[in-house]
Amino acid sequence: QTTMADELTREQLVERIKTLEARLAAKQNNESDPTKKKAPARQKIDKLSAKVTDENPYSRLMALKRMGIVENYENIRKVSVLLVGVGGVGSVAAEMLTRCGVGRLIMFDYDKVELANMNRSFFHT
Repeated sequence: QTTMADELTREQLVERIKTLEARLAAKQNNESDPTKKKAPARQKIDKLSAKVTDENPYSRLMALKRMGIVENYENIRKVSVLLVGVGGVGSVAAEMLTRCGVGRLIMFDYDKVELANMNRSFFHT
């Protein structure tokens, strides 16, 4: 079975490498270019409202404040949480903290993705 390298001359391979390196460099430059258009980010909501809107993803959680369960729900955005272990329980906790609007979530897990723990590995990159 022949490969692409078997069919190309040395000069063609060198030229192909140069082309690919140039494309890679251009891609890396575009990613670090501050003038490049980025996807629009959702604006930070200054004051959380109890009105349910698409612009305020936490508005449904403000019902906790209306029911008297939480006094000042807005303060949750100032909270930082360190989550050690993002396995079965930790991954669910991370998702719930995110949905509740925690301001900063730091996740740490030393484990490796292996066949034995795939059933509890939700957030591996």
